[in-house]
Amino acid sequence: MSEKFRFKGVYPALITPFNEDGVDEEKYRGLIDYVIKSGATGIVPCGTTGEFTSMRFDEKAEAIRIACEAAKGKVPVIAGTGAAYTGDAIKLTRRAVEFGADAALVVSPYFLKPSNKEIFEHFEKVANNSDIPIFVYNIPQVTGVPIHWTVIDGLREIDGIIGLKDSSGDLVNLTTVLVRKPEDFQVVVGHDEVALPALASGCDGAILASANIFPNRYLKMQSALASGDLKEALLIQRSIQKTVRIIVNKGGGLAVKTALNMMGIPVGSARGPLLEGDLLSYEDIDELRTCLEDLQLIPRGSVTFRMGDKTIVAEGYPKAVGLVPDAVDDLTLLHGEALTGGGYEVAHVDLIMGIRGGPIDSALELAGQIREGYHSSNIINDLEPETVFAPTVTITHENHRRLVYDIAQKAVIDAVRRTITDGVIPDELVPDLVIAANVFVHPSAVNARRVHINNFRAVRHAIRRAIEGRQPTSEIVARKESARHPFAYNP
Repeated sequence: MSEKFRFKGVYPALITPFNEDGVDEEKYRGLIDYVIKSGATGIVPCGTTGEFTSMRFDEKAEAIRIACEAAKGKVPVIAGTGAAYTGDAIKLTRRAVEFGADAALVVSPYFLKPSNKEIFEHFEKVANNSDIPIFVYNIPQVTGVPIHWTVIDGLREIDGIIGLKDSSGDLVNLTTVLVRKPEDFQVVVGHDEVALPALASGCDGAILASANIFPNRYLKMQSALASGDLKEALLIQRSIQKTVRIIVNKGGGLAVKTALNMMGIPVGSARGPLLEGDLLSYEDIDELRTCLEDLQLIPRGSVTFRMGDKTIVAEGYPKAVGLVPDAVDDLTLLHGEALTGGGYEVAHVDLIMGIRGGPIDSALELAGQIREGYHSSNIINDLEPETVFAPTVTITHENHRRLVYDIAQKAVIDAVRRTITDGVIPDELVPDLVIAANVFVHPSAVNARRVHINNFRAVRHAIRRAIEGRQPTSEIVARKESARHPFAYNP
């Protein structure tokens, strides 16, 4: 056994960039350089976020080799060497030793749902055949079997097992481990959504998917806790909570890759069966983007808007890489659609916008008129750009009217104003622009708060899609199943 390893700080559970030949070494080294410069105190290749279950043995070995070379002399490497078959875990751990890994992260056998005895003997055999220390990895939401604290009690007695990465999110089991463990047994949190309570309860550090994106924020959280500033630590967790919720619940490595690509750190996409637009929905992608904008992680640059002979250059536009054009050449009439939320409080917004003097003027002319076969619209008072609001469905009762004209309309107002603040609609464009929002609120909706949140998000997304031309005919056809109206409701 090599000299005892001591965990400190935050290690990103690295995503794995792929190309047609396997691991994309150039992109992988670029990512590792980024996370180290951003404050990561170590790295973990071939974990869950690294899609290790979608990699051949030789690809996992290659990823570990690259990570060890790229991090050598800079930060430690804990290599993910877990496998469903004990023999493969032993074999890959030995390869990690050859490459210079400092420790190994070994997940409990997955898919087969082994007993406590089988889990215990699996880790015992791996540890007995390893020259580097082992961290037990508990992530029952994907392995199918939780590692109970009573099992950890026994595993920590095995020579070579020095710690636990707990990604379960089960704080009762985790805190029981923490209050029972000896001083030299290291416990790190692996569930991004409970990083703060886990660290405050005594975890030694964190191995997290979202640390690919902002490892420095977790370091600041740990520093705040160490100095007794719980308020500051709580502010940090709150600032990233929505982002990490998407990452944890909507595709893991796929979500992280999508975020990094938008930030300008090219890492490619996930391997099948994971697909953008499915588990990680188009709504999630747009929401992830706005979260990154709010965290100031999306690069800003210039976008040129042209209106005939008039040109406006927006210098601080949030330019999510791969989504935003350098110029919007025709502002005559733009269209954007967004579907957010679920249940009866789902929001579906069909939005058009354009420059005065064009076809958008008809929306202003018809606002407030009652015409057979159409729903009554109105011009929202004291809002610029001038905005027309129209419900999609017939108002059926008084509470429905309130949710439509008080709650959903307020969400449109808030979203338009926020979009200007975000720099998506430049101030110079506001006087010339008209927006018309067609908004769906289901007659059975009851939760006003969710109606507001969902419509706010939908309008915010729809405006970006309209301006950036992200719904061409080809895309609408490709997304026809997911973009259809959410309810078969005929008003």
